[in-house]
Amino acid sequence: MASDAALSDASVAIVEDDGSVRAALISLVGAFGFSARGFADAESFLADSAAGQVDCLVADVRLPGLSGLGLQHVLCTSGITMPTILITAYPDEASRGIAMRAGAFGYLVKPVQPEALLACLHAALGV
Repeated sequence: MASDAALSDASVAIVEDDGSVRAALISLVGAFGFSARGFADAESFLADSAAGQVDCLVADVRLPGLSGLGLQHVLCTSGITMPTILITAYPDEASRGIAMRAGAFGYLVKPVQPEALLACLHAALGV
């Protein structure tokens, strides 16, 4: 098990277009002891200079512009290996299968259950 210092050093990016959901997730991830930063869309995340240094990504499947699945694909094809957890209000087995085959650590349905998110974060970060 990692120390509390390792937890606080872990950074999580939240890519969610709904501002209230993004704020709630940032708060929740922070309450878990991780550092969290939010982005309104995939393009904003990719344009950020620290994007490649994030320890874990939590992204909505349905985003304006590039989707969460598309973001996961772009990262993989760019050689950026980053544990990813996808969230959605519109779950379907096809997108779940794509996400999991691409290496996602979770495919969670909104409203996201805190325990499920924490379990996925622990698995993704190896803590």
